Amino acid sequence: MTFEALRSALAQDGSLSGPAALAALLSGARWEVPAHTASARTLWAIWCGRLDVLVETGGGDPGRLESLAQAVDELHDAGDTRVYMATVTDPPRRFHVCLSDDLTRCVGAWEGRVKEQTPRTAA
Repeated sequence: MTFEALRSALAQDGSLSGPAALAALLSGARWEVPAHTASARTLWAIWCGRLDVLVETGGGDPGRLESLAQAVDELHDAGDTRVYMATVTDPPRRFHVCLSDDLTRCVGAWEGRVKEQTPRTAA
């Protein structure tokens, strides 16, 4: 996976988080694409469950929830398609970007947060 393929897919993406993910990528954010694909249906089940918990508990920023809901719908529509789940990390934001198996388009993108690590201190 090249930077250019990720950039191109994000540039064509019309999702709520696509433009922000692209801006972060172009500003030098760390990015990663795993070597293996996963079923969009499997990712849909995982992220749909997480969305449900966030909505039920009132957790999360409304804009990020809307972005995740849009991506969950897109993953559902993709069915059994194989996708890569890339990340673009620009602390404190982390964008999750599902890419088609041919790396030409986004299947879903949403903004999350990087979990802050609490430094350990000597006791």
